[in-house]
Formats: sequence, C-alpha cells, structure tokens
Amino acid sequence: MEHPLLFLTLLLDAIGLPAHGGDSALAQIIAPHMQYSFLAMAICLILAKMATRNMQMVPRGVQNVMEMYVEGLEDFVTEQVGSREKALIIYPMVATFGFLIFISNYMGLIPGFMSPTANLNVTLGCTMIAIVTYHALGIRFHGAKYIKHFMGPIKVMAPFFLIVETFSHAGRIASLSIRLFGNMMSKEMLLGLLFTMAGPYLAPLPIMLLGVLVCLLQAFIFVVLPVTYCAEAMGDAH
Repeated sequence: MEHPLLFLTLLLDAIGLPAHGGDSALAQIIAPHMQYSFLAMAICLILAKMATRNMQMVPRGVQNVMEMYVEGLEDFVTEQVGSREKALIIYPMVATFGFLIFISNYMGLIPGFMSPTANLNVTLGCTMIAIVTYHALGIRFHGAKYIKHFMGPIKVMAPFFLIVETFSHAGRIASLSIRLFGNMMSKEMLLGLLFTMAGPYLAPLPIMLLGVLVCLLQAFIFVVLPVTYCAEAMGDAH
C-alpha cells in the first residue's frame, strides 16, 4: 500500500502518462515502484557526484560521509571473505546494494513518496543478482568441484545432503527478497493507514520512528547476507 498521494505519480498523471501501472510496456516501466526506483538511483548518483566533485585530502561534508561508508564496508567485506583480492570482486555489488537500498528504504518515510523496496519485484531483482553472483563465484573458484558445497561432510549421505542443500539455497531467494519486501511493505501499510485515518501529524510518528531503525537494519541485512553467501561460495568446502 502506498501513501494516499504520490508526488511523482500525480506529476506523471498531469502530463497524461499511465503512472498507476497497467498492461502496456510504458505503464510497466513507469509504474509507481519504478518511478521511485529511478528516483533512488538518481539520488545515489547525485550524492556520489557531490562526494567526488571537489575531493580534498581532509574530507568534509558529503565526501567525509562517503569515505566512511566506502572504507568501512570494504574493511567489513575483506574481513568476511578473508582477503582483499576476493573482497574487491564483490565489493561493487554489495556497496551498490547498501547505498541504493538505504536510500530506497528511507524514501518511504517522506509523505508523498514510497519505498521502492516495498515492491517484491524490486527486492527479487536485487536478490537474483546476489544469487547468480555467488554461484558464479563458486564455479569460478572451484569449477566442477563446487558441487562439493552441496554434498555435506559425509560421503555416504551425499545424495541426501545434495537434496537438502539444493532446497536450502533455493530458499535463500525467498528469504532474502521477502524479508526486505515484507518489512518495507508493512511499514508502508501502517503509515498509509495512519495517514488516512488519523491525519498526517502525530498519529504516524511512532511508526515513522520505528521505521527509521527498520530501514537501516534491513539495508544492513541485505548487505551482510550476500557477503556471507559469496564468502561461503569462494571458500573451500568442508
């Protein structure tokens, strides 16, 4: 559920575009969750440009915040995967996830905006990128031996472990995408109901304060889990 009034949707409606979604290709491209996905991407690009436009030896402002994010996340990824060489392979993906999802989550706290991550299509798209990446890394680092990651530590029980691990890895697609979607959707629904039934002032405030924490936590989780999966795929099977 979205806020009663979405500014971008109203703007596109005013110029005669199918901003509420539909069956046509154009309607799908400019559906509400896509509108705010594009806006989140634009905000990320603008902030990145602001941080790198006039870089200084002693960082200040946006540059300082960006450097803290970049260096802190790089150190975290390196610690998880065991080497800087491996970390740099997946760092662009997880850094983009963290930045984009952080912006997307918090957009829903602004009246007239929505969180793109409150739509399953968005979270599932990000999830599939992570899933394909870590399996590709497993094959890259281990070749055909990557299958050992699915066969468990006991040879005689390998067929059983293969079935269990296959379902377990398939379940990661659902857990990673639905966790983020579910949390953002529930926040959107509660805010939408409170804005509609109780007014736009004090009534939604407790949910918005809780949403500040939830948005940060869910962005963090969506970074940590793909890093863990990639570290597992690149590591040796035990």
